Amino acid sequence: MKSHTKPSRLTQAFISSIEANGAKQRFSDHKVAGLCLRVAPGGTKTFVIRYRKPDNASAEMNIGRADVVTLEMARDRAKKHLAQVPDGHDPIEARRQAAIEARNKKMETIDALALAYKASPGFLSKRIRTQEFYESCMRVHILPRLGSRSVKEIGRKDIAAFLDQMYSEHSGPASNSARRTLSVLFSYATELELIDFNPVSAVKQRHRGGQRTRQLNDTELKRLWQALDNLEGVTSDVSDMIRLCLFLPARVNEIAGMEWAELNFNERLWTVRADRMKNNKPHELPFGEFCRRLLEKRRNSEAGNNPWVFPAKSGIEPMNGKVASRACNRLSKDWGWQPFGPHALRRGFTTRMAEKGVRLEILERALSHDVMGGRAIAHYDHYSYRDEKRELIEQWEEVLLKIVQDIDRSSETTRTKDNSSSTATEITIS
Repeated sequence: MKSHTKPSRLTQAFISSIEANGAKQRFSDHKVAGLCLRVAPGGTKTFVIRYRKPDNASAEMNIGRADVVTLEMARDRAKKHLAQVPDGHDPIEARRQAAIEARNKKMETIDALALAYKASPGFLSKRIRTQEFYESCMRVHILPRLGSRSVKEIGRKDIAAFLDQMYSEHSGPASNSARRTLSVLFSYATELELIDFNPVSAVKQRHRGGQRTRQLNDTELKRLWQALDNLEGVTSDVSDMIRLCLFLPARVNEIAGMEWAELNFNERLWTVRADRMKNNKPHELPFGEFCRRLLEKRRNSEAGNNPWVFPAKSGIEPMNGKVASRACNRLSKDWGWQPFGPHALRRGFTTRMAEKGVRLEILERALSHDVMGGRAIAHYDHYSYRDEKRELIEQWEEVLLKIVQDIDRSSETTRTKDNSSSTATEITIS
């Protein structure tokens, strides 16, 4: 509904007597030109000033609710704001700038900026793993070195020196992680108008990492399997987690957060919820007989009393996949190996099964990757490929069990395929 400004003699008694009529009403003051009382359709009464901006556009600014501000107070405020309008002053823009300056003053340092960012929708809407990554990098690297520095005073030279220090004292990847996190912070600062541009964008990353190719050969797989059997440097929980990483081409955090409700033992099928997946889509992954028995063993243990297959000690959340990553890193150091992690096992699965001629689109679906193809395929192919993925996983289980049982395939002691299959079902799950 349109509203009209009505001439009137504003008094405190008149203001109290006005009632809502279902439409927006305005009553102009007879003493201060430009001051009005606005009455909303619901009855809320607000003092406003109406004026022309420097570009001659009309504007209206609230100066206080009538149940809080008296008429005389409203007149005083209106006079102060309106007195500057003829000189090209815009009260609304001035108020906005004052609010920005007040907010900026509270966030002068990187410490304050980081605190504000972690409470922002932009941070809270990110995946939990991404939040943890940024929080860790800020806490460990950025805030101890730059936390007390002024956001406005940090320039390209300071950032370059910081990244060089990270590279020399830690590593190239650590330097890149710090740059990525710092860039996110400064981008947030530009959104808040604390600074005009993100200085990190003009500083190159210090480490140019190539494509990761690390995977375990047969001898290394055999050695790892023995360590998991003997609980060498790992707990039984971590041993089971790494073993599932060996058999299933899932990401370690997907396995670490596995829930009993996601598992169908009759069909040997694991369905990961969309909110736990990197691509935010539900993912079906069949599992073989070895994994079924391993999971049955865990379900019959204390772990079966929790919603998660791998509950944390607190019992209120699942274990973090980092425990498996740290264990792999620790073992690789103890054995003098090139470092490896659970992702190297996922990479090894993919490489070996591709060598055996498995169709790439099946491998991609088992890895929960978006399959490349025409737009029609992307939008209309909703086939689950469950049978194809099951065949792939069962084939990989047979290949893996043969590797960890018998490395020297040219030896006279090499088992036949039938013997290998029968032995595979007798492997003890420690």
